[in-house]
Amino acid sequence: MSAPIAFRVDDELRHRLELLATATDRPLSYLATEALKQYLDANEWQVKAIHEGLAAADEGRLIDHNDLVKRWEEKRAAAMD
Repeated sequence: MSAPIAFRVDDELRHRLELLATATDRPLSYLATEALKQYLDANEWQVKAIHEGLAAADEGRLIDHNDLVKRWEEKRAAAMD
């Protein structure tokens, strides 16, 4: 099922979308929907990761920065040997 949604775009973006629609023989709505899906796929993980990190912090599951840097330095030194 789909539902209509309306939003404004500037003239340049509309023109680009129209050119692509013509070149690909696709409706504007199809291209806009695909672009929105790709944007959400590329960005939703960040919000999820932030919420997971905040939940971990609220539960006291934290990593001390100095310990983290020390472990990184030790791994780096071991890799150079």
